[in-house]
Amino acid sequence: MKLDDKQKRLGHEPPKYLNEDFFKAALEDGLRDMRVDIKKIIFSESSGGGGENYCSKIYRAKALYRSSKRQLDEELALIVKSIAITPATQFLEELAVYLREKIFYFDVLGKLEVLIGDGSKFGAKCLYTTREPIQTIVFDDLTQYGYKLASRQSGLNEEHCVVILKKLGKFHASSMVLAEKEPSVREHFTTGMLDENYIRTNERFINFMTLQCRTLANVVSKWPGYELLAEKLHHHCDNIKENLVTTGRPLPGEITVLNHGDLWVNNFMYKYDDEQPTQPIDAIFVDFQNSFFGSPGCDINFFLNSSVQLDVLIHRREFLIQTYYASLRDSLERMHSAFVPSYADIQQEIRARELYGFFSSYAFLPMVTMKKEDSFDISIEALSDQDFAKKKVQLMFSSNPRTTDTLRYALRRFDELGIFD
Repeated sequence: MKLDDKQKRLGHEPPKYLNEDFFKAALEDGLRDMRVDIKKIIFSESSGGGGENYCSKIYRAKALYRSSKRQLDEELALIVKSIAITPATQFLEELAVYLREKIFYFDVLGKLEVLIGDGSKFGAKCLYTTREPIQTIVFDDLTQYGYKLASRQSGLNEEHCVVILKKLGKFHASSMVLAEKEPSVREHFTTGMLDENYIRTNERFINFMTLQCRTLANVVSKWPGYELLAEKLHHHCDNIKENLVTTGRPLPGEITVLNHGDLWVNNFMYKYDDEQPTQPIDAIFVDFQNSFFGSPGCDINFFLNSSVQLDVLIHRREFLIQTYYASLRDSLERMHSAFVPSYADIQQEIRARELYGFFSSYAFLPMVTMKKEDSFDISIEALSDQDFAKKKVQLMFSSNPRTTDTLRYALRRFDELGIFD
């Protein structure tokens, strides 16, 4: 195999199946080319765990190749995402995340981008998928086009929020129009990570959610003036299974869009202005394995409670929702949708799904904001060890002052809205 040997020196040798045959098949499929000759594969850093990817291993590779179509030596940067199914990750099989993501990329993404009709891109190009020997998906690496991750520890300022919410409005709008035209598209996206059957049957998930919720309640009980709220949180933990079912269950008469389903900082990448390198001008979503048709309130509450800087959350929340709504409405009108919700409709959807925001704030925010040095050894596998999980969850709530500050504000707000009553 024509592999760069830097990986071996660093002790990061990729798995054996990521060989020349694998990349040849991936490029021939992805480039729709009868014959691709692989000249060299150069792996850069691989990741998985480390607070950046919890469920999958991510490998970055540059393929140097010659295609029979163009007869030129070319290169393409690739992301290889593999999900090994072990006892700790069996739940990913139960949630059918690989199949859902494959269907999204091959059957849905292109249709959404054609419908929106303004050149917007919602996701990276998917070149190849295989189940053997491990569930693996190969994407175009967005970094080669100038896209970057924002800081999960700092969270997003107003400019970054505006870019993502405008894109989310377009994404939701095009999914509504697609569902009008092709109602069968819904069949593959009926539930996300809060699937009722999964919640009721997966003990490992419930144990971990209980640990996070209980740890939060214990932390809050030490804050002066929050004693009553801590009691409510303990009561919420006592009924965690039913509360999670309620959080994810469809509501009668709700507006439905295709939710991204896991909308936190590392699941979208930003492009920046050449003249002003801190000014984001576009965003593209990654990781559609939890996408589902449901209320737009799910994505919006999940995003606001996992990814937004506190001062923006306190002072600009209404403006952000208006930004999302303007993008949704304008997109629907441009696509001549049969139904365009009012701003009051969207406010109602968000209000009805505040519980989704609470789920995001205890199950994701503390993990998302952890400092690198505190989260480098976290993965789904590692968290299946109960002692390790207890220690890490404790650390999650203390690693970054942003977590405590955000929770102090968010929990008061949830309480005033009556979601714990």
